[in-house]
Amino acid sequence: MNEFLLELLNTVEVRADVDNDLTASAFMTEMAERMAAAEEIENLIPIHFRGQSGRRNSGVDGHDLGDTDDSVALAISHFDGSGVEGTMGNTEVQRLFGLLEAYLRDAVAGTFPLDREPSEAAVQLARDIHSRGRAITRFRLYLFTDLTLGSRVASLPSTSVGDVPVDFHIWDLQRLEALATSSQGRAQLDLDLTEWSARGVPALTVRGEGEFETYLAAVPGNLLADLYGRYGSRLLESNVRSFLSGRGNINRGIRTTILSDPHLFLAYNNGVTATATDVETGPDGSILRVRDLQIVNGGQTTASLFYVRRDSSPKPDLSKVHVQMKLVVVEPENAVDLVPNVSRYANSQNRISEADFFSNSPFHVRMETLSRQVLVPSMAGTHFQTKWFYERTRGQYQNERAKLSPAEAKKFEAVYPRAQLITKTDAAKYSVSWGQEPHKVSAGAQKNFLAFANSVADRWASNDTQFNEAYFKELVAKAILFQAIRARVAKSEWYQSGYLANIVAYTMAKLAHAIATQARGARLDFLAIWNRQDPSAALLEACLDIAHLCFRVLTAEQRPIQNVTEWAKREQCWELVKKVQYELPSSLAGELVLASVAAEVHKDARATQRIDTNIAALSRIFEISVDEWKQVHAFCRENRLLSPADNDIVGLMTGARPKVPSERQAARLLGIHQRAMDSGFR
Repeated sequence: MNEFLLELLNTVEVRADVDNDLTASAFMTEMAERMAAAEEIENLIPIHFRGQSGRRNSGVDGHDLGDTDDSVALAISHFDGSGVEGTMGNTEVQRLFGLLEAYLRDAVAGTFPLDREPSEAAVQLARDIHSRGRAITRFRLYLFTDLTLGSRVASLPSTSVGDVPVDFHIWDLQRLEALATSSQGRAQLDLDLTEWSARGVPALTVRGEGEFETYLAAVPGNLLADLYGRYGSRLLESNVRSFLSGRGNINRGIRTTILSDPHLFLAYNNGVTATATDVETGPDGSILRVRDLQIVNGGQTTASLFYVRRDSSPKPDLSKVHVQMKLVVVEPENAVDLVPNVSRYANSQNRISEADFFSNSPFHVRMETLSRQVLVPSMAGTHFQTKWFYERTRGQYQNERAKLSPAEAKKFEAVYPRAQLITKTDAAKYSVSWGQEPHKVSAGAQKNFLAFANSVADRWASNDTQFNEAYFKELVAKAILFQAIRARVAKSEWYQSGYLANIVAYTMAKLAHAIATQARGARLDFLAIWNRQDPSAALLEACLDIAHLCFRVLTAEQRPIQNVTEWAKREQCWELVKKVQYELPSSLAGELVLASVAAEVHKDARATQRIDTNIAALSRIFEISVDEWKQVHAFCRENRLLSPADNDIVGLMTGARPKVPSERQAARLLGIHQRAMDSGFR
């Protein structure tokens, strides 16, 4: 725990230095990123307010207005920063939540903005909360601290403000450490079903072979509606949450059945599929408790039950509604791989693109592989070369380091410095910013990642060799440029705390747009940035000028939407930034390269990648034994999975007509093997 605390404080101090910010504010920004990665709060925007609300003290340090389930998250923080493992008692917990609740009550009542400066972030937030009114399903209040909760801290029961439920969440040092070491990379959702029925939910158990077991149940509609009302989108597996994003409409058929024929819901509805890592059952087989529940199919049904019950008048009686559920229980160590696949196949008959399952994409595997191979150019004064670490799964960097002895861990950090870490959501942020869609970046890590996934999935399908060493170096160069702009903006005279992430995303996009429209036939020389591992002074000066222009558009008094962070999410904002007059300075001429020269570099990189891919395919098919190929051949013939040409190609590996396969044959053989696996071959 002490090691984790010191690491957390170091991360916060580095962030405060780079962003030219107070450590308390940097702590809140760090919490926002960790909550997004944990799928707890999608897009927590740090702000800071302490003051009076009438006769009461009030405060707020962050907010998220855009959750899929129409809930609103508000946060307050207490950063100790001493580096000593301290505790927080019940009195301080009550005081901090009291500040946050006082702010919320005044915001809901519409009294907070009175006699305050309209441009203040806390005022903009209060106006948004008041204007949403009954559209808000619930308020989630969070307390973040680097202290550990005392043993006497009492649990905080849910309350309500303006008839909207309010629940409380505390993330202390212990819970943050548990999250960092979790194999799932997120906080698990544990449910006690006896809260709804003393005997739990009756279920039929279907024992699986080794990796999982399955339960079949008819779940009461009230139970699912209550769960969604309490936990919202946290109940939905991340791919399903992405699918439902922006699709808040209630399915008409579901609504009609609930209101007119609730007793027929079980017959008409397809039901839900869910996963868990453990269940506790009673003597009669009923499910009493579920650990880490995630709905992987049926999110529309679950959400609709809640909304129909809340918004219909008179209120429908859900006691007659039952929903069939298939609950797949997997071992915790296998959950990271199995749960996305359960989600993929459970949704195979719905229009959900492969991009929704992008976390297991071969794109990430290739980026990870390249990051372990490609050396950073030698820097002056150093006697060894480093690498950039591409984190394909959450917490991968820390987990790799934790496996090593202290001496080996130091070597690991020397080769892969923490400052040279790129997560897959970071990659999306850098790429989409340069792709001239800063409004999508401003919408939050998860929504932006889905936009990136769709783009990459389409490009991968057309030609995967374009994702090669040159692409990886350009991705790193974009990361270097993004972070350098962030550091310069944070220390500029005109910048005031707030909206830093939005400004940087818009600056990258505006620079890309200016080069594309004013320097036709040329492009930014990303390879030069890679070779220096630093953007030039001329490039940064130009970026700082652009950033100031973007800042003025984002915070203009006549902006259509007063809340700056909400305004930054609109495409209309980007259209205005594009129209702002800006001439590329002559000093940038040396930072550009002819498009034909860059194209030649990528052409060579694609050829190299094609060779690497073919070698990998040949290696893979020869790792599969002759006996297994014979079994695959027999299985495919029995199930009519082979064309005559496929039948001949498999013969290359079974000994029927032994020969080293060509590149195309190797790729086809891997496809045949995967086809057999998808059809049930083991």
